[in-house]
Amino acid sequence: MEFVRQIVNSNTLKPVLTLPSSFHNVPVEVIVFPVENEKCGLADTPAKPVKHSAFGRLKAYANPSLIREEEGAWEKAAAEKHALH
Repeated sequence: MEFVRQIVNSNTLKPVLTLPSSFHNVPVEVIVFPVENEKCGLADTPAKPVKHSAFGRLKAYANPSLIREEEGAWEKAAAEKHALH
C-alpha cells in the first residue's frame, strides 16, 4: 500500500484541520493512507473548508459584571494618560 509521510509546520495545516492549541506552530508528522470509500462512508464527498475566526473564542473569559465599565474605557484611559499634569 502506498502512503505519504512528511514533517511540516502545523500552521500549514490550519486551512485543512482543526488542531489542539498545543500543536500550534510546531513541527508535526503527517501520514496519509488511502481509504476505501465503503469503509469510511464517503461517497466522493468533497471536504468542507475549515473557517477560522476569533469571534467568540474568549467568551469563556467574559465577566458580564464588567461590561458596563468597558464602555468608554478607552476614552477614559486616553484622557488620563494625556491630561496636563
